[in-house]
Amino acid sequence: MHIAIQDRKIHIAIIGCGRISKNHFGSIEKHAENFELVAVCDSNASTLKAHTEQYGVPGYARLEEMLQTEKPDILAICTPSGLHADQAVIAARNGVHVITEKPMATRWQDGLRMVKACDEARVRMFV
Repeated sequence: MHIAIQDRKIHIAIIGCGRISKNHFGSIEKHAENFELVAVCDSNASTLKAHTEQYGVPGYARLEEMLQTEKPDILAICTPSGLHADQAVIAARNGVHVITEKPMATRWQDGLRMVKACDEARVRMFV
């Protein structure tokens, strides 16, 4: 069972700092009274460096390390669609709720795997 967060901002991390992520960064800034960006993750070192400097948060090349170190409440998945399933499963296994860009998966079985992982971990997934 998850308890509602009432005494602090909701901690959110973003994986994938490419084109679509600007919408997520903008939304976090717009709703700064409720959300706090705690980390970013990207496989491109220069993109990662630019975003860690711009937002003043830690940056990670590996999702697992970020989730274990920072312990966000929510992971916003902004990577290419073919990567969403594995990243959502990793987030769920770490007890982290998932926001994923569309399409949530490129194959039916991957979408089912994402939903199953979130159900088993009792975390929510938003598409």
